[in-house]
This record gives sequence, structure tokens and C-alpha cells, in this order.
Amino acid sequence: MLWLLTVVTAAALLVIYQGVRIMARTPAVAAPVALSSHAPTPSRASASAAPRHRASPHPKASATAAVSGPQVSDASSGLSYQLLSRPWRAGCPASLDTPVFSWSAGENAVAGQVSIGGSTFDWHGNACSGLLQQQFQYAGPEDLEPTAMGLVGALDPAYYTGLVHSRTVQDSSAMQVSGHPAWVVKFLMSYPDAAAEGLRWTSELGAVVLVDRATGQAPAVFYVSVPANLGVSSVSVLIGSLRLS
Repeated sequence: MLWLLTVVTAAALLVIYQGVRIMARTPAVAAPVALSSHAPTPSRASASAAPRHRASPHPKASATAAVSGPQVSDASSGLSYQLLSRPWRAGCPASLDTPVFSWSAGENAVAGQVSIGGSTFDWHGNACSGLLQQQFQYAGPEDLEPTAMGLVGALDPAYYTGLVHSRTVQDSSAMQVSGHPAWVVKFLMSYPDAAAEGLRWTSELGAVVLVDRATGQAPAVFYVSVPANLGVSSVSVLIGSLRLS
């Protein structure tokens, strides 16, 4: 029996020895810990926080910043805009009021004189505002573009027929004025007979801005036209300064 006990003991020791060897070759369970430390799975909190941060828009100062310096304020249309420095002065020229257009505020500067039909007249650069007249159909913001284009077409016979000229639309695009939908049409007037007509300029940059005020209210109209010798950059300055109260 002693020999049998010896064999059983030896066999048991052999099994324990083999088990130790197998355990020694088995990888440690620390691998998932190392993986989590180098490539952590984002939590629900961190995953949701990042998109909120990326989606937060940067504030646009130009959209709400007040315009500094002297202003023209039009109580009728609610529009206000920058009053340019000399030679510009407050007031829309009375000669611009017609059966089609009526202006309630504005500014102007004398660009020079023109000779028409043997008479000499002052020619102004001007920026004027008022309400859309009933002659122009308007039912809502969807009419901003066609109505603005119609205004430009009506300006031509109203103000420019005395001079030989051609008109080219430079831009027609949507914009906003104090959060209200609007449409701007920029146009260039060219004067091929400028010298014969006494003009000191050969072109004039103009624009019409039509602003939707609200349902049931007539839109606001802004009209600007600046001869080249007065500096056509004023057109963009004035449009950029537009506010609606």
C-alpha cells in the first residue's frame, strides 16, 4: 500500500506543477485597465457636452451694436442711419417728392451742377427714407425682391431722365435690418455724355433697400444714390448703418 500512496502523491504534485505553469503563461487581467486609461469610453455627460459647446454661436457684434455718431431718424418709417460728414447735411431734397415717391427723412450733398434744356441745376447725392407707396403691390416678405426691383425701375424715369444714362444692376440680395427681412438692390448709373452735360462725374452708385416691418404695416424704403466724386463707398456705409425701431 505504501507504493500506491507514493504514486498518488507524485501524481498530485505533477498536476499542481502543471497548473502553476499554465497560470504563469496566462495573460494578466490588467489589460482592460490599461485600455481604459489610454482610450477611455466617453461618458454620456462628456459626449453631450461637446456638441453643445460647438453649437454655441459666437455673438455677432455687428448685428446688435449701436451705430456711433450723428444719425438720421425717420419717425414715419422707423428707419435710422448714419448722417455722413460734410459736405453731407440733414434733409432729403424736396425735389425728390413725386406722385410715386414720398420721403419723410434723409440727407444730401451737392455733387455739382448739370445743364439740362438750357438750364443749370444742382445735382445731389442723397439718402432718403419713407414708407412704400400704395402704387407698389406688397403682400409680405415673399414680395421683397420683386417690389425692390420695381422700385429701382420706377426711380429711373422719376429722377434720371434729364441726363443721357444707362443703368446696370450690380447686386440683388436678401439682408436683414434689425432682425427684419429686407432686400437690397444696388445699381450703377453711367453717363456717357457727362462732359457735355456739365457733370464732374461719369457714374453714380445707387441702391434701394426694402424692409418688411410686420404684418399689416407698409414696408420701409431706403434710397441712396451717390455720384462718384462724392465717394461711392458711402453707399455701403449707409446701408450697413440701417436700423429699424
